[in-house]
Amino acid sequence: LTSISRRVKDGSILRLIKQFLESGVIVGGNWQATVTGGPQGGVISPLIANIYLDAFDQEMKRRNHRLVRYADDILILCRSRKGADNALKQATKLLEKT
Repeated sequence: LTSISRRVKDGSILRLIKQFLESGVIVGGNWQATVTGGPQGGVISPLIANIYLDAFDQEMKRRNHRLVRYADDILILCRSRKGADNALKQATKLLEKT
C-alpha cells in the first residue's frame, strides 16, 4: 500500500484497494484472513502489478531497454546473450533491491 500510495493519491481508491487486500480468501469452503499480499488470481492483482511496476518500466526504458509487460509477466528484448545477461542483472537489482 505504501508503494501504491506514491502513485495513487485518491484516498477512496486507496481504501478500496486496501479492502481488496484485506478481504481474505475462501479455501475449501472456509474463509481465511489475508496476512500479506493479495490472493493468487485476485481481480485486483493486475491493477496492483501495473501500479507497482510502473517505476520499473520507466527505469528500464531510461536505460534504453525495450520491454513488454503484462501484469507481472515481463519480456526484455535484447540483441545478444551478453545484452540479455546485463538486462537480467539490472532488472533483478531493480526488482529485488531498489
